[in-house]
Parts: sequence; C-alpha cells; structure tokens
Amino acid sequence: MIERNAKNVWLATFLSQVLASLTLIGAGIPDKVVVLTFDDSIKSHYSVVGPLLKRYGFGATFFITEGFDFKTDKEKYMTWEEIASLHKDGFEIGNHTRDHMGVGEDSLSQLPEQVAAINRRCEEHGIPRPTSFAYPGNAIADGAMAALKDLGFKFARRGGAPEHPYEHGKGFSYEPGLDHPLLIPSAGDARPHWTLNHFKEAVAQAVYGKIAVLQFHGVPDRAHAWVHTPKERFEEYMAYLAENDFEVIALRDLHRYVDSNITPNNSNEVIEDRKRGIVSGEGRDVLRTPLSEEDKRYWLSNMIEDHGFDQWETRSATGLSVQDIETAVARYHFSTQPSGEGSLKLRPYPGGRHPRIAFRDGAMRPQRETKFSVFAPWENGGYAVVDVPEAIWVKTDESRELLYLAHTHVPTMWSKNQVSLAPLEWTRTGESLLTIERILPNKTAFGARIELKQGIVQMNLWLRNGTGKTLTGLNVQNCVMLKELKGFAALNNDNKVFKSPYAVSRSESGDRWVITGWERCNRPWANPNCPCLHADPQFPDCKPNETVELRGVVSFYEGNDINSEFRRLDSLWRLKERE
Repeated sequence: MIERNAKNVWLATFLSQVLASLTLIGAGIPDKVVVLTFDDSIKSHYSVVGPLLKRYGFGATFFITEGFDFKTDKEKYMTWEEIASLHKDGFEIGNHTRDHMGVGEDSLSQLPEQVAAINRRCEEHGIPRPTSFAYPGNAIADGAMAALKDLGFKFARRGGAPEHPYEHGKGFSYEPGLDHPLLIPSAGDARPHWTLNHFKEAVAQAVYGKIAVLQFHGVPDRAHAWVHTPKERFEEYMAYLAENDFEVIALRDLHRYVDSNITPNNSNEVIEDRKRGIVSGEGRDVLRTPLSEEDKRYWLSNMIEDHGFDQWETRSATGLSVQDIETAVARYHFSTQPSGEGSLKLRPYPGGRHPRIAFRDGAMRPQRETKFSVFAPWENGGYAVVDVPEAIWVKTDESRELLYLAHTHVPTMWSKNQVSLAPLEWTRTGESLLTIERILPNKTAFGARIELKQGIVQMNLWLRNGTGKTLTGLNVQNCVMLKELKGFAALNNDNKVFKSPYAVSRSESGDRWVITGWERCNRPWANPNCPCLHADPQFPDCKPNETVELRGVVSFYEGNDINSEFRRLDSLWRLKERE
C-alpha cells in the first residue's frame, strides 16, 4: 500500500507539472474534487476512519456534537481527547451543535448558545474555532445562513433533501456560485444498503466545475443503525478514490476553489432548478461538445487563446477530456498565454466560465448563443460579455410573459409547457460580424447582427411577428457583463453613469470607460452584484407579419470628458431617433 501511495504521489506531482505548463489565467475547478464529512462524534471516526484516511493522505471534516449519549457512552462516542487527536492528525473539526439541535424556526434563537458550547470545548482541547458547520438532522430554517455567517462560519453542509427524499441518501454535487456556501448539498448520504455503485454515482458528479461533498456517520455506527456504513464497504469506497486519483479534502479546504463571500441572492433558485430537472429528465450542464474537428479547433482557440481559459474551464465548456484538450493544444500550437494585444476584437462567448461574479442565481444555466465578447482596445484590458438579447417580454391578456430568456431560472412561455428551445450558434463572417436568428414555437422570430464598425460595436436587434395578432409591451433586456474587463469589476454602482440612452462604467483608474446604449431606451441601470450595465430598450408594437428593429452600441473610451464622447457616439450609431 505504501509503495502504491508513493507511486500515486509521484504521478500526481508529474501530472500537476504537465498541467501547470498548460494552465492559463482562469480559475476552473478540477474534476474529481471530493469532500469527506463525518457526523455525530462516533467512536469509529477515531478508531477506523481516521487511520484509514491518514494512510491514503485524504482530508476530511468531523462534525462534533455532544448530543445523544456522547457524555455517558464512550464505547459508541469519542472522547474529546480522541477528537483532539484527529485534529492533530490534520483533520478538520467542525461544529454540529452541542445537543444535535435541528436548526428549525422554533430553535433558531438557541443556535448561538449551541454553537458556542462546542467552540468552547474545542478551545479547551487546543482545537481551532470551527469555521465549518453541518445541519443536525438536515433541518434548516430560513434564517439559518444569516445566523451562521454571524457566528463566523465559512461553509455549512446540508443533506440531499429537499431535491431528493432523505431516506434515499441521494443528492447533488455542490455548484459554487449557485449553492450558498452555507447551504452546501450532500452529493450522497451513505446508508447501510449502499454498494460501491451508489458511491460511484455520488462521486461521479464531481465534474464540470462541481464538487462532490459526501456525508457519512459511523464506520461502523452502532448508535444510529439507519446511517451505518460497514467497515469493509467504506474501505472499498476509499480504495476507489485512491485508485482513480480523486482529490479528497475537508470542507474548510473549499477555500482553494471557492470565495465564500460570493453568495446567491436567492439560495432556493438552484434547488428549484434541480427539481425541475428531475421532473423533466433534462441534464443541468450547458456544455457544447464540438461537432467536428474544425469546430473543435475553432472553439478551443476561442477559449484558450482569446479568452484565456484553463483546461478545466475548457472542459466545462466542451465536455472534452483534459487529455483531448492537451493533445489539441500541442497539435494546433495554441498559445496558452493570451496576447493582451490591446485591439478591439469581437468573439462569440464560449461558455464554461460564468460571465458574472455573483448573482449567478439570476442567470441560471446561461446559454451561450446570445452572448459575445468585446475585447478592450487597450493592453491586457480583458473583455466584456454582452447578452443580446438576454430577455424579451411580451404583454399578454393577464400581464406579461417571457417570449425568450437566455438562461433558465424564470419560466418562459415555452418552458411552462415543457417546450425546449434548441441550442444555436452565432454565424461568423470574418473577424468583425456575428449574426443569429431564432424562430420561436409561435412562428415569431428574432435575431441580432453584431458588427465591428467605425471603431465601435454596432448592434442591430430585430423581431418579426409570426402570430395573428399585434405584439405589444416588447421590453428587452440586453446585458453587458464586466467581470472579465480589467479594472471594471467593482461590486457597486459608484463608478456608473446613467444618461439615457447610455449606461456607462468607469475603471478604477478613472480615465477608461465602457459604454453601452440602445435607441428607445426605457431604463439605463446596473446590477452591482454582477457587475453589469443595461440600457434596456422596447421594441415598437409589432403587427402580424411586420418586422421591428432596434439599434445599440458598445464602445470604449479613454479620457475625462464622457459627455463629449456621448456626442461623438451619437453621430455613429443613432442614425435617427425613433419615438
């Protein structure tokens, strides 16, 4: 076993060196990242689990409670000296409340006292104050995350419910940016009936930027038979992880990949999205596998050379293996260092790297076909991602509905009836023109023409009414996302200017600007959590068989007289003003 471990360590080091030579400026999460967690202070954590994990070099978190018979039954539960020994061996000690108290609405006020009791006991035994928490009994109150944040926790693990029934032990992998870091789901909650196949199903979810967090109890668990894991079965699970080169870490170690300060506005959005996926049977990954060798060459160049994707972001966008990506890099002599040349450039956005910093629950499962990147005309300036259109609303007899949405969390006219829209791609003409057209199920069509012209990006958005009645209230959202534009990622609106039809963001240096504008602009605004810019327009009412159009612009400016720049831009794209 030691000889095999040494070989694995050598192989991992060699692979890391190879991958480092191909690693780009991105921050993709590798496949096969697994978090091991163990609940309830069971004796076998010390006698069985710890020694086995130590032999493999695996990390883990042990969530400690003094509930049940912890204080009186030392045949089934650890002593604090044994818990301290696990800490000394390098494992994380987490907080599971003093009394194994479920965090419900009626008990939330008691949470500080329950947490503090375990924290004190940790301090008494030389254990650092826990920064990870596990929900006892997987009960969760609405205010739990805010309370846990106030108590100093960075990460908290729940069970597989409510997406899956508790008794099944099934779950979903953790999706950073969508799952709240204080509400991390279990990809699997081990049960006595589990086989190696159940375990494989759980850890197989650790792909495409997702992390499999596993929940165990005792190995064996003589106190809680319904969550017992046989020793021989657990040994089989751990051998599988070692033999297949999984990275096995504690919950606290998520900080290597996750900024715990980035949280969704609504932590329930991703849960509801998964539930819809279970009902529809549709997968939740939005990767696009290249359809041909030519397609592969273009998109890998787009991702690696233009957008600076690392191999894991490229894998998340394409579904290709790292080996396939490495082979293509060598075959096509791709540069793995973006040029940062500083010239205005237009590219389809490839997906795989979320274009937002936060508020990703406001853009669930983003589709790439409406998104393009505009690279700044200054050295190492990065790029903005533009969504045209992000959304089109239409007035109905009742109120209004979404005619189209470039992501999935808000129901559209079509998704309400389980009608899916086929994926599309931009049509590329040279380096300076992108076009797209979509025909909706009601025969209405819309499309966009994006062109680099006169030193700016000129946008044309059109809609053709294929129904038998006039379409009204055709409000449009077009979003310019600033995450990857260097110097523009501040999460506030202090650096924004709104002067219809323009919305503008100023760089940290104060003399660089990104500008967007649309004719018939109803509302110039910005969401600081993305961060992004909007100058959202409205189509004119559209009669049957009629086509209506809107024009817009994205531009960059260096200087200190933004009003003069507005006047200059007016002459380039606002050919006539439509009332």
